[in-house]
Amino acid sequence: MPVHEAQIEEARAVVRGFTLLAAGTGAVPVPGASAAILVENAVMFGVVGGTLGVPVTVESVLASLGVFGCLNAAGRQLFMEGARLMRWASGPLGLPGLCAWGAATAAGQTWALGQLAIAIARNGGVPLPTTATQQVLENGLSDYASHAWRAGRVVRPRWHASSMVMPA
Repeated sequence: MPVHEAQIEEARAVVRGFTLLAAGTGAVPVPGASAAILVENAVMFGVVGGTLGVPVTVESVLASLGVFGCLNAAGRQLFMEGARLMRWASGPLGLPGLCAWGAATAAGQTWALGQLAIAIARNGGVPLPTTATQQVLENGLSDYASHAWRAGRVVRPRWHASSMVMPA
């Protein structure tokens, strides 16, 4: 079944919602917050897949990322956990700076992984080759940094975030 542009826009709205959720979670300077972000991302994959009518699993995302992509993501999460654990707050911004860094890191990663989930769904749920994955992630991070949150682009998804129930 082909994925239509209207479905893709709805999936992007889902990703925007989960990106905001991850930013809030990432801003909490408590060890273990990254585990919650991983769970949020796994749920996002399922919701994106449900929105597009194509199964997107954690396994297909991990297969697309490959070993080095997984190590890179894990390294970033370990850095944030270590910073929280040690109460590390270097520079003039201190703890607020650490919270902002955690929020920005979590949101950027979630946005990029959401774009990857959409690309996997467009590929029929089949993992992408490494080069295609790298391109999707680079474009996703670039898009996030440049214009992901312009006010006119926000579209309300059909599902309610608190219930995580997909429409029939």
